[in-house]
Amino acid sequence: MKKYTYILLAMFLLVGLSSHEMMGQRMDHKSSRNDNTKSQSKNDGAVAKNKRPKTKNINTNRNSSRRPSTQPNYNIRSKNRKIVRKSTKVQIRVNKRVRINPGHHHRHYNGHRGYQPYRYHPYRGHRYGPHWHPHGHILRTLATAAIITSINNKQYHYYSGVYYVKQSGGYIVVNPPTNIIVNTLPDGFENITINGDSYAYFGGAFYVKENGKHKVIDAPDGAVVTYIPEGATEEDINGNYYVVYNHTYYQPFNQNGKNLYQVVDMNPTN
Repeated sequence: MKKYTYILLAMFLLVGLSSHEMMGQRMDHKSSRNDNTKSQSKNDGAVAKNKRPKTKNINTNRNSSRRPSTQPNYNIRSKNRKIVRKSTKVQIRVNKRVRINPGHHHRHYNGHRGYQPYRYHPYRGHRYGPHWHPHGHILRTLATAAIITSINNKQYHYYSGVYYVKQSGGYIVVNPPTNIIVNTLPDGFENITINGDSYAYFGGAFYVKENGKHKVIDAPDGAVVTYIPEGATEEDINGNYYVVYNHTYYQPFNQNGKNLYQVVDMNPTN
């Protein structure tokens, strides 16, 4: 009887231990599941957070791509200014072979003793209308209104203040030859008076009236003009810049706020 009692007790103990073990495994499994669920929930939240775009960043990018900046780009503007300067720059040659005639200090030009005070302003070649062409320009044909004139047995074609010489394939613009005579001057010529003497000026050439016509002369010393044509050069003479056109030297100066040029007499240096 005791033997069966021990056997029954042993069986109850085994069943109790098995039940306890099973309950522990179920608890562990449930705990593990809860942990996995929490972990998964946290990760999903992190992923969602990363995937969710920031409203601020999107708006900024959208505005920058669609709307140009209202602030000026100073680098581009500065670069453009440099290009404009480079394209309008006139190369200045240093000339040590001539100097301004010191005798001009003893001369009077319209009551002013000596030349006007030097004041540099940039040379800008003037274009005298649609029919004007600078020295060296070539045309295949001339206007029918062009006239033929000659001097020293050389023939020239004259039209609208410009002189041409015929060459193979067309006509080339040349400087007005001294002492040549034409009937008329184009509109826009300047009237110049120096010490009571009257001159006309157009396109780098000076004229005097002779028998009702116009004769080309050498540039009168001290003459003041407003414009110098395209094709002139600038030369550095003793630190001052002079404009040279058709072997004539012009000194820049300013009078009553207006930029002008005065013909100056140059002597060769010793």
